[in-house]
Amino acid sequence: MVSITKPMLRINCKSNSIVVDKLPLHLSWSVDFKQKAYEVSVIKNDKVIYFAEKTSNNTVLMIDSFELDKNSEYVVEVCAYNQDEQYEILKNTFKTGNFGHFAGQWISGGKTLATESDYYLENRNSILRKIFVVDQDIIDSNINIVGLGYYKLYINGKEVGDSELNTDWTNYNKTVYYDTYDVNRYLKKGDNEILIELGNGWFNPAPLTLFGKYNLRDVLSIGEPQAIADLVIKYAKETVTVSSDESWEVCDGPYLFNNIYLGEVLDFRLIKGQNTFLVTKPVWRPVVINHGPRGRLLPSFIPKIKKSAQLTPHHIHVVDENEIIVDFGEVLTGFIDITLAAYDAQEIELIYSEEINNDYILQTDSTLAGFIGEEVDNGVVIPGGPGAPHRAEQKDKIICKNGFNRFLNKFTYHSFRYMQIKGLTLDQIHDVRAVYVHTDLAENGAFNCSDVYLNKLLKTGNITKLNNIHSVFSDCARERFAYGGDIVALANSQVYQFETASLYEKTIYDFVDDIRLNGGFPETAPFVGIKTNGTGEEAGPLGWQLAFSYLLNIHYRHYGNLQLIKDMFPYFEKQVIYLNGFNLDELSLCCLGDWGSRDKNSEGYKSSSPAIRFTTACFYYFHILLMAKFSTYLSFDEKSEFYLSQASALKNEIINRYRNTDGSFSDKSQTSYVFAIYFNLVDDVSDAVNQLVALIRNNNYVMRCGIFGQSFSYEILRQYGHNDVVYHWLNSEDGFKSMLGSEYRTLKEYFGDNKHGSCNHAMFSSYISWLYQGLGGISIQEHAIASDQVVISPFIIDSLDYVECEYQSVRGLISCKWHRVEAHVELVIKVPFNLKGCILSLDKRYNIHVNNVIEIYSDESKRYFDITDMGEVEIILTPALH
Repeated sequence: MVSITKPMLRINCKSNSIVVDKLPLHLSWSVDFKQKAYEVSVIKNDKVIYFAEKTSNNTVLMIDSFELDKNSEYVVEVCAYNQDEQYEILKNTFKTGNFGHFAGQWISGGKTLATESDYYLENRNSILRKIFVVDQDIIDSNINIVGLGYYKLYINGKEVGDSELNTDWTNYNKTVYYDTYDVNRYLKKGDNEILIELGNGWFNPAPLTLFGKYNLRDVLSIGEPQAIADLVIKYAKETVTVSSDESWEVCDGPYLFNNIYLGEVLDFRLIKGQNTFLVTKPVWRPVVINHGPRGRLLPSFIPKIKKSAQLTPHHIHVVDENEIIVDFGEVLTGFIDITLAAYDAQEIELIYSEEINNDYILQTDSTLAGFIGEEVDNGVVIPGGPGAPHRAEQKDKIICKNGFNRFLNKFTYHSFRYMQIKGLTLDQIHDVRAVYVHTDLAENGAFNCSDVYLNKLLKTGNITKLNNIHSVFSDCARERFAYGGDIVALANSQVYQFETASLYEKTIYDFVDDIRLNGGFPETAPFVGIKTNGTGEEAGPLGWQLAFSYLLNIHYRHYGNLQLIKDMFPYFEKQVIYLNGFNLDELSLCCLGDWGSRDKNSEGYKSSSPAIRFTTACFYYFHILLMAKFSTYLSFDEKSEFYLSQASALKNEIINRYRNTDGSFSDKSQTSYVFAIYFNLVDDVSDAVNQLVALIRNNNYVMRCGIFGQSFSYEILRQYGHNDVVYHWLNSEDGFKSMLGSEYRTLKEYFGDNKHGSCNHAMFSSYISWLYQGLGGISIQEHAIASDQVVISPFIIDSLDYVECEYQSVRGLISCKWHRVEAHVELVIKVPFNLKGCILSLDKRYNIHVNNVIEIYSDESKRYFDITDMGEVEIILTPALH
C-alpha cells in the first residue's frame, strides 16, 4: 500500500499552487504532539502584516484581519507549542492574482457562424500572438489568463504549465476562473513572444440536439473562442503589464474542427514539425476586441486536468490492409497519442468505442453524445439536428504530411477501450498509446487488504470516478454533465478517497451560479437544460437539488469552513422557502427517486424507481433537517427553532402517509427500508435493520437499491453492525462481479444487461466509502467539524489476513492496520493529536491486550476506548472463549 504523503500546513485546504483573492484564509495543520498554544503570522516582503497567538489545541482556524494586494506573494507561518514550550514551525506560501481586474480586453479571431449548421464545416481554430521586448533584469513575473473554451499558452516556444482542457467549466455568464502562472523561467532579455492556442471547449459547443431535444447553444453561455490576459513583469524600479488588446495578432491554426463530443480534425500540412501552435506561412491579422462573457473573474482554485497513466495496446487486430482495431485492454477517458509514418495528404480516421462485438465490429452506442443516432425503440432513432452527423460518435481525423506525424488530442477527450484506425497499414504505425486525462485529484486515502478482488474493486471504482472528473463531477462520456443525484450518491465515498475540498467548493458555487429564479437548484450544474421530474421552471428533481446542501454538510464535517456555510446560507434559505411553497402531494411527484434500482417498475423511466413518492418526501425532509443544522451552526437561533419544528411536523406527516400497519414503509422494497432507517422514521431501528438485512440475505446478498439507496445502505449496515452483509454483497456473483466480468476494469451504468447504459459510469461506486469506513474502520463522525471527531472500528473478518487503511484528514493522518499472526491479530492505529475526540470500537469476540488505554463503556457486541491524543496505539487481539 502506498502511504499518503502528509502535508503539514494547508491554506484553503491546499498544500501547493495556492492563489487567493479574498479573505478569510482557512488554515489547517498537524503536529505530532499535544499542542498547548500556537502563533500565526502572515508575512509579505519580509514584513509581518498579521500576527495572532492563542492558548489552544485547535489546528483549524480562519484569519482575516489584514489586507491583500494584487499580484503579490505571502508567507503563512504557524508556530505550534507543546506542553514543554518546545515548538515546531510550519510554513506555506500563497499568491494573489489581479482580483479579476484585468487591464487586458477579451480578444478573438473574429469568426462567427452564419447559421448553426455551419458549425460542422471546416472552421480553423485561432492562435493569438503578442511580441514584446524585455529590456531590464526581471525581479518577478506572472501571467493571469483565461482562454475560452480551452486554451494552451506558450512563451518563446515553450508550453507554460502542464494542464489540459483548460479553462474550468462554469456558467461563464456568472463565473469565469482565470489561471495564474509564474513565468520567470520563460522570459528572456530582448524580443519575447506569447502565443495562445484556442479551442471550442464548452464555450462554443456544437448545436447537437442531445436526446433529440437539448441544444447546449440554447442554454450555456457561449461565444467565439477568445482570451484575456495580463502579463505582469516586475523590474527593480517599475512594473510593466503586457495586456491583451488591439495590438495583438491572430492567425488560423491547424485544427479544421474541434468539439468536446465529436472530436478533432487536424491538418499536419499546416504546421512546422509537430507543434500545432507553429503554423507554416501564418497570415497574421489584427485581433477583434470582444465583450467577453458576463461572469466575474475569479482565480481558479481547483486541481487542473492533467495527463496521467498511459496504456500500450493489449491487442491489435488487423481487419484489412486499410483498417486496424487497437484494444487497450481497459476503458479509459483521455487522449490518443499516435505517431505514424505517412505520405502527403493521407487521411486517417480514428473512431473510439467502449465496446466491440464478437466479429470485431465497434459498438459505439454507449458513447453516442446524447444518444444521437441510437435506435432507442423500434424505428425510433435520436436525431442530432441540422448538419449533425447521423451518429454522434467520438472521432478524430488526421490529414498527414510526408514523414512522421504525431497526433495527441488537445481540445477533446474520449471514453474508449477500442480504437478503429481507417486509412493506413499496420507498418505505418510507429507508436500508439492511450493516455488517461482527468482532474488531478490527489489521493486522500489508501486501502489494501489480502483479498485481491476487493483491491481490484477499489481500483475499478477509483479509475471510473477519475475517468469522469474534468473540472466537474460528471456522469459519463455520453453526456459529461454534473448531475446532482450522482454527486450526492458519491460524495461520501469521494471525500475519503480524494482531496475533494476545493472541487466540492467549486461544485457548490456551480449550483449557486445556476440557481433558478424561483429559488430551486438545477438538475445539473452547469445547467444544460435538463430538468426531468423537476419542481418547475427549470429546477431539478429533489434528490438532485440536494447536491448543494449535501456537499455543504460534508465539506463542513471534513474541512470545517464555516465561512462557506455563512456565504451559502442565503441561497439555501431561498431554495427552502421555494420548496415550502408546495404541499407534500405536489413535491412527492418531483423526483426520479432511487435511480438505477433493480426494483424499477414497468412505468416510464421518469417514475419507475421504487417507493418514489416516499423517497421524494424524504429528500424534502432532508433539506429541512440540513436547514435547521446550518442555522444552528450560524447561531441563527430563531431560524433553527423554526426549521427544527418544521422538520418534526414533516417527519410526522411522512410517517402518517407512508408507514404501513406492520411498521414497514411504502412498497416494502429494500429502498423503502433504507430511506426509513436513514432518516430515522422507524419506531424500532433494530427491527427495521434486521428486516432490511433479511431482504438482502434472502435475495442472495444482492442489493437491489439504486444509487441513493446503496450509498445510504453502506452507512446504515456499518453503523448497525452488519458489515458482513456488505462484504457478501460486494462478493456476490450477481453484483459487481457480474457487472465487471473478466474483461471490464470500469463500472457500468447499470447492473444486468446495461441496455442503453454507459460502460464507464461511476454512479454505483459508493461502496468505496465502506472499504474505508467499514472494512478499514476509519470514520469521521456525523457531528464532526473539520474532522475533529473520529471513530476507529475495524471490521476483522475471518476470511481476510490483513487490512491496511489510511485517511489524510485536515488535522493529520489517520491509520488503521491489522494483520493475523497465527491465532491472534495485531492491530496498529495512528491518530492525529489535538482532536476533540477519538473513540476506538472493538468486537467482543476478541480479548483485547493494550496498555494505557481507558475503556469508557461497552454494549452487547462491542467495547469502546478513548484514544484521543494517544498518537500510535498497538493492540493484540486474541479469540475470546464463549
